[in-house]
Amino acid sequence: MIKMPTDMQARQLIKQVPPLDATLIDPAGQTAQLNYGQGWRIVLPTTGGLVFVWKGYIDMAGYTQDDLTFFTQAVDLQNANIPVAGASTTNLNIVNLVTTRHVPDATIFPNNIGNSFLTGAGPFESLDLQEVIYGEWSTHTPYTATNIELRQLGGDTFGSGNPTASDRLHITRIVTWTGSDSLGALNVPACNFVIGGVTGQEKDLVYIERLRRAYTQDPGRNV
Repeated sequence: MIKMPTDMQARQLIKQVPPLDATLIDPAGQTAQLNYGQGWRIVLPTTGGLVFVWKGYIDMAGYTQDDLTFFTQAVDLQNANIPVAGASTTNLNIVNLVTTRHVPDATIFPNNIGNSFLTGAGPFESLDLQEVIYGEWSTHTPYTATNIELRQLGGDTFGSGNPTASDRLHITRIVTWTGSDSLGALNVPACNFVIGGVTGQEKDLVYIERLRRAYTQDPGRNV
C-alpha cells in the first residue's frame, strides 16, 4: 500500500492528440497516404494491414526539480467524434497508453497486427505493468456495408496507476486497421488526455528509489 505524503497539491495534466486522416492505398502492401495529423506515423508490422502510431509526452521536469512525486488519481480520454473508415473495414483497434517510459515501435507490434496487443504478444511481454500508469483499448467495425461510421465492439482499461518521479509521462496512441479496399478513407478523431492527480514530497529513501527506477527503466526516454 502506498503511503501518501501530507503536503499534497492538486494537479491537472493535459495532452492533445491530433486527428488521424489517411487514404488507404494498398493494405496488402501496407501503404497509405497521411493527409493530415501532425506526429502520426505509419508503422509496418510483419503481416498484412496498417498500423498508425502517435507519440508524445507531458513534461514534468518542474516537479522533479522540486523533488515531487506525481500520484495519478484519474485519467479521462475525450474523443472528439467516432472513427470513420471504408465500408470494407473488417477491424479497427485503438490503443491508448500513458506510461513512464518511451514505448518503442517494435515493442508494440513484434508479431501480427490486429489483436496482437490484446493477446499478449505486444507490450505486455516487454513493459512492466508498473510502467503503464493507464491503458485503454477498443475494437471497432462498420455498422453496415454502406455505413462508414464505426461502432465499438468491445474495450477495456488497465494499468497500475503507480506514482512516478519521472520527468516525463509518455502518451502513445495506436491505430491498427485491416480491410480489403485497395482505396479507402480512414479518419480517427482527435483525443484529449486529461490526467488528474496530486504531487507531494515523499521520504528521501522512497523518493530516491523512485527516481532510480524512473531513470534505469527508461534509458531511451528522450527517443
